[in-house]
Amino acid sequence: MEYTGLNEIREKYLKFFEGKNHYRMKSFSLVPQNDNSLLLINSGMAPLKPYFTGREKPPSKRVTTCQKCIRMIDVDRVGMTSRHGTFFEMLGNFSFGDYFKEEIIPWAWEFMTGVMKIPEELLFVSVYEEDDEAFNIWNKKVGLPAEKISRLGKDDNFWEVGLGPCGPVL
Repeated sequence: MEYTGLNEIREKYLKFFEGKNHYRMKSFSLVPQNDNSLLLINSGMAPLKPYFTGREKPPSKRVTTCQKCIRMIDVDRVGMTSRHGTFFEMLGNFSFGDYFKEEIIPWAWEFMTGVMKIPEELLFVSVYEEDDEAFNIWNKKVGLPAEKISRLGKDDNFWEVGLGPCGPVL
């Protein structure tokens, strides 16, 4: 494994998805435009809500971004855990009806092992506890042994803030 700085990681990620025919979008403003549901942009997909809901047509069926975000819902936990921050950049790749798990899971493995050169033996993944489809893709298509795939529930494996197009409906 080689040392890679933050700017290099960001660029490698965006270039990787451009190589998978994703359109690179610039970071949107931290202040949402035409969205009264948020005070500040709190996730990489938040500015893309008009595309997910079908209110607007995306510039491409595939996009990749490095979105500046501010998370305030649990600001009182900042500094108490390694999982909580306030300002961060969220790398994202998004499909608007073009691909899903069958494509993205092998791409994630390709990026981590091929581009980032992280040795396979160091990698473990988690899937949502009821997601047999993702488990089987990791296990059978990618070839990751079952003991390196953890099934985690909502409390440990899913981040949601309010309502919207953001993952499992429970």
